[in-house]
Amino acid sequence: MGTTAGLPGPALGELLGSTSRVGIALLPVFNVPDRATIAYEALPRPALADPVAVARTALEATHYSQPAVLLVPFTDLLEAEDFSPAAMAAECGATPSEVAWIIAGPACRKDPDLVERRVAQLRADGFLIAIEAVGWATEWHHELVALRPDFLILDAGVIADLRDSAVARAELAGLISFTARLDIRLMTRGVDDLTIANAVIMIGLQYGSGAFLSPPLVLDSELAIPGDKLVSPSWFRRHEARKLDRLGSATLVSTQLVALPEDHVADPGADLFAKTLGEAARLLQAEHDPARIVSVVADLLPRVMPMKGLAIFEADWDNDSLIPRVLAGADVVGLRDAPFPMSRGVTGWAFARGVPYNCANTVTHPAAGTIPGTDDQADESMLVIPLIAGDHRIGVLDLWRVGANKFSERDLEHCALFAHITAAAWHNAQLYREVEDRARTDALTGLHNTRWWDEVAPHEAARAVRSGTQIGVLLLDLDHFKLVNDSGGHAEGDRTLRNVARVLRSIVRTGDDVVRFGGEEFLILLHDSDAESAALVAEDIRRAVAAMPPPMPGVRVTASIGVAVFPPHGESLDEVVRAADLAMYRAKAQGRDRVEAAPPPLSLSEEAS
Repeated sequence: MGTTAGLPGPALGELLGSTSRVGIALLPVFNVPDRATIAYEALPRPALADPVAVARTALEATHYSQPAVLLVPFTDLLEAEDFSPAAMAAECGATPSEVAWIIAGPACRKDPDLVERRVAQLRADGFLIAIEAVGWATEWHHELVALRPDFLILDAGVIADLRDSAVARAELAGLISFTARLDIRLMTRGVDDLTIANAVIMIGLQYGSGAFLSPPLVLDSELAIPGDKLVSPSWFRRHEARKLDRLGSATLVSTQLVALPEDHVADPGADLFAKTLGEAARLLQAEHDPARIVSVVADLLPRVMPMKGLAIFEADWDNDSLIPRVLAGADVVGLRDAPFPMSRGVTGWAFARGVPYNCANTVTHPAAGTIPGTDDQADESMLVIPLIAGDHRIGVLDLWRVGANKFSERDLEHCALFAHITAAAWHNAQLYREVEDRARTDALTGLHNTRWWDEVAPHEAARAVRSGTQIGVLLLDLDHFKLVNDSGGHAEGDRTLRNVARVLRSIVRTGDDVVRFGGEEFLILLHDSDAESAALVAEDIRRAVAAMPPPMPGVRVTASIGVAVFPPHGESLDEVVRAADLAMYRAKAQGRDRVEAAPPPLSLSEEAS
């Protein structure tokens, strides 16, 4: 559906909030370099609507916006001590960890004690915090240090200055470094044209919103104002958002270490280079494993390009890091197994520019850093080739030689050709993996589906047997779910299933698996869990489902859950699921909304008797 650009301007009464209708528009916030939606900002409709009503409408909209973060205005609610975001979130079925409350910077200075108290309560309830900078955000350092928000939202006017002001670009670069040290994600409004989008990417600012990226989205045509885009609920399912990982959660990575050839051609001719490049293209054209892709390049490129060191990094946009995937040469092993910020060193500087770069001497380059364990005073030449496929910045290729000015423009062109086929193969591998992941994911709930179960269950069982551990298996069925579909329609049924899925994900541990097993049935695998622990988790889930807001008056959602354990209740996970299924039907027979465990398996002596 198109934008409402043809609508007349808003009436004065609407701007003053006199209309009885209150709602929101959802403004998408993108990861600008790869155009993935990572958040939505709730914009009041009308502009001066009651803040409590806006908050309620926004929290109800998390059913569409999740798993993206939803940014909700909170400044006008700071003094409303009787307003409980946690209670409202529970009523609306919103997950606190997917909601960030926006507080304007001036309010933080007006009554800092009030703000700190309210922020502490929001954090205790599991919510995220966003500070809205007014004017240059460098003026708000004290507030940022005191509150440590999850997000800092920059003013659109500040971003507009990037077009013509070197001072603005320098200020923003400094702010990026400052907030990175505090684990604060920067977001900006005002990405309204291609020039600003490119400036934002070049400076290293990752997240933004604006007319160039997307207009605000509204679900109700009566609330739309000029510039909004009318969408249906299905729009959000077609435009799946990316869930942001927690900052600082990047773990050590496995880096391939390869040896450089002892013998190489000092000046390979055009024929040898063309033959080697063709061999690389042949090996990469059907390769779907990124680890294999980078190892092929690390093997073939040194044969035709003398060097003292080579590194290939993967861009981790969620954590603003470059991750070393393959290293060759003794002088670069100091980079092993440790991601570093995208803004660091000549590599980060050239990656942000997005074009191949021949650094004549890393010692004299203003952005240069030092590889741990190496001489930071020795002259060194470096090629930095960003790995880019279309609009996707995937990683970067680095090469080093001893001495200054040791790489020629011909060397740069040859490496750029290798980088081009590497990026294309890597991007294809990412797309292949994404298609495979989608095939194993339930489109409605985002949980694993039965195909995932069929492929993974045998491996999980074998792993448990090898490690001598057990797997708790819960089979959950929603009670009288047909009433939800019959009373509220399938749209309400779908919404209820999504809410149940979110409840399940919020209770199980990281590493446990939740599967939509069909219709209103869900399967949960609790790794390294015995019968007693599995029963406790099942009871927590039962209570949480029963506490969900009713999808409609007179219709309450409850669950019957069967519990079994692998391997005591079966030699395969399928057998254990059947045991949990029988237990679940006993729960239904005994009144529903309850947990039943499969009976302990018979011992050998009991079976013999």
